[in-house]
Amino acid sequence: MGRNSRRFWAEVIPFKSSIMKFLTWSWKVAHVRGVEIRFHYSVLFTIIAAYSIFRPVNLHGGLITLIALTGFILSIFLHEVGHALVAKLAGVEVKSVVIWFLGGFTNLSYEPEKPLPRLAIYAAGPFVTILLGVSFFATYFYLRLISSGYAQICLYLVTLNVILLIFNILPVYPLDGGRMLQALMELLFGKSSANLITMAISIPILIGLIGLGIYSHDYILLFFCIFILLAISTLNQRTLRWVNLGLSYLFRRAGYYYLQGDYERAVQYCTRAIERKPQQVNNYVLRAACYLHMLQNEDALLDVQQALEIAPKNEIVVMLRGDICSIEKDSDGAFEWYELAHQINPNSGLPYFGRGSVRLDKNEYQPALEDLNKAISRLTTLALFYVVRSKVHYRLGNLEAAHQDQDSALHLSEKDALTHADFNLQVYEGYLDWADDCYARVLFKRPRSWYAYQGRADVYYVNHEYDKAILDYTKALEINPREPRLYLGRGKSYCARAEMDCAAADFRQVLIVTEKLHLRRWAEELLASLKP
Repeated sequence: MGRNSRRFWAEVIPFKSSIMKFLTWSWKVAHVRGVEIRFHYSVLFTIIAAYSIFRPVNLHGGLITLIALTGFILSIFLHEVGHALVAKLAGVEVKSVVIWFLGGFTNLSYEPEKPLPRLAIYAAGPFVTILLGVSFFATYFYLRLISSGYAQICLYLVTLNVILLIFNILPVYPLDGGRMLQALMELLFGKSSANLITMAISIPILIGLIGLGIYSHDYILLFFCIFILLAISTLNQRTLRWVNLGLSYLFRRAGYYYLQGDYERAVQYCTRAIERKPQQVNNYVLRAACYLHMLQNEDALLDVQQALEIAPKNEIVVMLRGDICSIEKDSDGAFEWYELAHQINPNSGLPYFGRGSVRLDKNEYQPALEDLNKAISRLTTLALFYVVRSKVHYRLGNLEAAHQDQDSALHLSEKDALTHADFNLQVYEGYLDWADDCYARVLFKRPRSWYAYQGRADVYYVNHEYDKAILDYTKALEINPREPRLYLGRGKSYCARAEMDCAAADFRQVLIVTEKLHLRRWAEELLASLKP
């Protein structure tokens, strides 16, 4: 996005898409002040559960069962309404409230960047549950003097709300207790430590829940633990990557090869998927991303145009079209596409990031900073966002803020904070001073970071400092001699210095260390270009 883009589609979208797919299996029952109220199809299982608990044998028993079932669903709904109301007070748009078999889900347009509003939002649901439990308990004492049957319903609902409360306040992400823990840890120890602490506390408790599910043969609990495990993985980029790799290998092989950086094989799987389902937009998006990484921009553009014909209001497709404009240095065209993406989804962080990147390219630093602040407030887990904002802070002379953003990016992902994809190395043009400052700080703290040497070498190469580039590529290879992009970078630097024998040796080494088809093809083409 902007010339400051970097791949993130396959890292972020799989988990988000799973949530969105989950939400589509529901029907809308109401629309209140812009908020959709939806019932997931799994709610139907509560009818079976209620029948198995109450075993009604006549009309009166059926009525009691129906009232208990309604009270159960109402308890969950009001719990979610508590989240939604506080979110509205915090200025966050609430898209929908979804009720399903095991609870509810409040779909926010974005999470507040500051921890205190998040803490209030996630505490609101349990607070409502406590109020409901107290109300039902008071009603139980009143009704037991009038009707034992209805009093038992209230006692059942008291028990139910106590169970919901205990389960929800467990300090396990993404339950309310886990999210409250995360926000509280951020208040006390800062953002960089909050996710790690939350993860460290969540995993042992999750293991305990899994053990309880196995011991009690509670397969619903075990099923729910799978969702919890997937959510916990989002707290750490490395863990999320491994989870995405595993899921992609099992269910979407093209995504697996994309995450592995084997773009030629990913294209092959995408092509097969497109032949089977030519109206599936995600396959065109993924194949276009692969083409960009292989520097086949025209093929990428064809896929994006096809995707736009199928889904002209798909935010990701529109963003990718803007990225292609930006790679081609058409800043005005890129800005128009990012603006369209913003109109499609005004609360998404991606269009703000795209616009901020374009404004940075145009040296409009203050407007760029405003857009990037909004992007990060809506999407806090992408290292690239902090890297780009650090450039803006650096240009504005705010070194402290620039360094804070660099540190935040490193905490999220060392690789994404320090290196860029081949199609995007142009982002380093004119930023030699920023890069010298950034990479010097990183190497002082992490002298064995080959990503830092590679990133700085790429900066030197793009800015025609070939001697320095060769030195840094060599240092990176001393740490990681199996990385083919290092040999390619050093080989091209040798070519720029007309040291063809050294270049040829590096290109031949690429053929030895990698099986990735597009890298081997590049090496072969470069070797062929050296022949007289």
